[in-house]
Amino acid sequence: MAIQTSIANQKPNIEQIISVITKPMIGEICHQVIFSYGDELRLDFGEMSAYTHPKLAHLCKGSWQLGTRATPWVFKQGDRILTSSLPVDIDEVEIDAVKKVLQQLENKELIDFAIDAHNISLTLVFESDYQLILQPDLQDDSGLPYWELFMPTEQVLTVGPDFFWECKSIHEG
Repeated sequence: MAIQTSIANQKPNIEQIISVITKPMIGEICHQVIFSYGDELRLDFGEMSAYTHPKLAHLCKGSWQLGTRATPWVFKQGDRILTSSLPVDIDEVEIDAVKKVLQQLENKELIDFAIDAHNISLTLVFESDYQLILQPDLQDDSGLPYWELFMPTEQVLTVGPDFFWECKSIHEG
């Protein structure tokens, strides 16, 4: 059974709901930071395992996977911005440089996972005072979710577009 709602109707509670859903993720280690589709940032946490599909068997995924779905983001340490979302016209050398900076998150423990109901921004706080902040563009009319979290329970938490969110089985349509 899927749980879904409009965040606009649940503003006082969305922070608590997301906190309860993601609580088991706190303390997990980020093992992999990659770009999946173009500029979609993906972070893999928890136990790493090979994909089951034979063509992907050489790749690994975490028991928790966070995908940004092309949502703008900023990577900081303390108050210092280390890097941010990739521009559309970025070249391969620049992509590699951004990847190197983001790889500082690898082998770091996740300390906090918090959503702000007023603007749907998501802040991931890691050890060594690293922060990855997703800043969805509420004017984006692509219809795509802002971010998705695949969980070891075979559920996916999807946030966006707009103030919509749902948590459902990955086997549901």
